[in-house]
Amino acid sequence: MSALPTDPGLRRVGLFWALYQARDWAAAEALLHPQASCRWRVTRERFDGAAGIVQVNAVYPEGWAIHLLELHRLAPDLVLSLVRVDQDGRSFWAHSHFRFDAEWITQIDEYWSDAAEPPPWRAGLPGRTLTPADARPGLTLDPALWA
Repeated sequence: MSALPTDPGLRRVGLFWALYQARDWAAAEALLHPQASCRWRVTRERFDGAAGIVQVNAVYPEGWAIHLLELHRLAPDLVLSLVRVDQDGRSFWAHSHFRFDAEWITQIDEYWSDAAEPPPWRAGLPGRTLTPADARPGLTLDPALWA
C-alpha cells in the first residue's frame, strides 16, 4: 500500500498510529471512546478506558519507531492493521483489530509478536528457506496527512 487510503475508518486507524509515533498522547486518546478497551491477547492483558489504553503505550520504554505496513477494512465497523515496531535492533509486529461506533474507536484487539530465530529442529526441512528481515518502510506516519 503506497497511497494513503480514503476510507474514513482506515484513515482513523492510520491517524491513531501516526499520533502514537508522534507521541501525541492527548490527540490519540481523543480518537478513543472514553470507555474503550484494548486487549493484548498474547499476554492476556486488558486495558480499559481511553486514558488507560494510551497510558500503557506512553510509558513504554523509549527508542521505538512504528511502521504502518497494512490497513484492511474487514467489516463496516472493523479495521485490521499490521504494524512493525523497531527498537534497539529488535522488531515486533502487531495485528490489531479496531472496532468503531460512529467516529469513536471502541475496542482494540492486538496480537503482538517479536522477531526470533527459528528453532533448530526445523533446519534442513524440505522447502524451508530463511527470508530477509522485514524492512518495509510502510505508510507515512505524518499525522497531518491522516487528519
